Amino acid sequence: MQAAEKLGIFIPHYCYHPALSTAGSCRLCLVEVEGAPKEAIACATPVSEGMVVYTESEKVKRAREIILEFLLLNHPLDCPVCDKAGECLLQDYSFEYGTAHSRFKEPKRIPPFKDLSPGIKLATTRCILCTRCVRFMSEIAGDPQLTVINRGARNEIAVVPGNTGLDHPLAGNVVDICPVGALLDKNFIHRTRVWHLSKAPSVCGECSAGCNISIDSYRNTVFRIIPRTNKDVNDHWICDTGRHSYKKYKKLERIMTPKIKEGSVLSDTSWDEAIEAAAEGFKEFQKMKDAVAGVIFPGATNEDAFAVMEFLRTAANSNAITGIFQKPTGEDRVFKSGFVIKGDTLPNQEGLKFIFGTAERDAESILSRIDSGEIKAAYCVHNDLSNIPERTLDILKKLKFFVVEDIVMSPAAQIADVVFPGLMYYEKNGTFVNYNRRLQLLQQAVNGPKGAKNTWEIVKLMAATFERQSHFAGWCSAGDVFLKMAKQYPELEGLSHFKLSILGKPLYEKREVEEVST
Repeated sequence: MQAAEKLGIFIPHYCYHPALSTAGSCRLCLVEVEGAPKEAIACATPVSEGMVVYTESEKVKRAREIILEFLLLNHPLDCPVCDKAGECLLQDYSFEYGTAHSRFKEPKRIPPFKDLSPGIKLATTRCILCTRCVRFMSEIAGDPQLTVINRGARNEIAVVPGNTGLDHPLAGNVVDICPVGALLDKNFIHRTRVWHLSKAPSVCGECSAGCNISIDSYRNTVFRIIPRTNKDVNDHWICDTGRHSYKKYKKLERIMTPKIKEGSVLSDTSWDEAIEAAAEGFKEFQKMKDAVAGVIFPGATNEDAFAVMEFLRTAANSNAITGIFQKPTGEDRVFKSGFVIKGDTLPNQEGLKFIFGTAERDAESILSRIDSGEIKAAYCVHNDLSNIPERTLDILKKLKFFVVEDIVMSPAAQIADVVFPGLMYYEKNGTFVNYNRRLQLLQQAVNGPKGAKNTWEIVKLMAATFERQSHFAGWCSAGDVFLKMAKQYPELEGLSHFKLSILGKPLYEKREVEEVST
């Protein structure tokens, strides 16, 4: 199977998965080996010198027809109501390799559907017993919660006796690897058809692992998040926290328009008035070196951080910028396969360190200067749901002028003089750097609220009031900001958003696994 793949020869299969052990149960990958007495399964047949293999002989084609007919004996004809339709291998292979008629006239077995967990349903009638889900839970998750029960024609997938249900932080992956419509994500059932979905290859923002994902949306609504294969980061998997993260963002009460503090109350205003107010506030301290600071939280992209840094340097006479670095709030979870869920829930701490060239001690220095009154004003980019440390918030309250860009009225936004509505990570383009120092590309999946803007757009508007617009004139997208970054950082030389592979690029030497395991 692997040899054929390397040669670009496709052999249809169900039970085979490159990250799982070989089961050899579906038999669809039968091939004809010259000199062998009968067909062999490609997934479990090792190659040898001089071996001649036929993948499209008449014998092989007939074998595939018979196997597909057998797999469909008890399979219901419910493609019109099945959520897997459009990306179902049983549907695709039946059309490509099967026959239009079945010789099976007897009544079909109709075992009941099962709830494996609060989020996963098993449509038992559709299952072809490839056992991918069983092997995943045992070999990748390291917790064998699924098994095959009964015997012969009555075989079924079930939760291991004694367990109340499928309960594991990686359990959602069984839905992704099911080649047919047997395992279903309850959050996606009957919500839309897969051919309506737009897919944005991006990066998960729920921890510093930087798992590669596809954000699937329709009519500006995210319907699901599924893993995207990257063997250097997350292999074929994602955790359920990242998978279902879109749900919490749907419930947020977003900031829809800019706000200006009038007395002690923040009131809605226009973008023109908010930009003018922010610029005037910073101009008051422009003549004082490093009196205006940038305070960036690690949910911001590298482009966000760089844009604020360029604004401070060229317009506000300041090099005082830092990330708010935080220690992990939990322990790393490393699973049997090596997949890791990081205790550090902030996605871009390494990116901010790369952009600013600073570490925790430098962040502490800037906060101390705010605390002492040396720094008078600050521009803060939050744009995520991360906690703001109480001590940091108390220090920021001492600023004479404070501008916050955020997606919700966070504690930081509530103490600001000007508030700009920002965009969250799947509403914009940009880059993150994960814990292993790998630069990865985010791609916009949906539009943010109508009144929200990108950080680089806000910075460009403010710079115009300082008559520094020429420095930002070429910025029409986050990709343009990255091009400017690439001229200043040797590690980014020759790169652009277009040239950066969707699999990312290591910025530094990769850390040892032992350093991230607990």
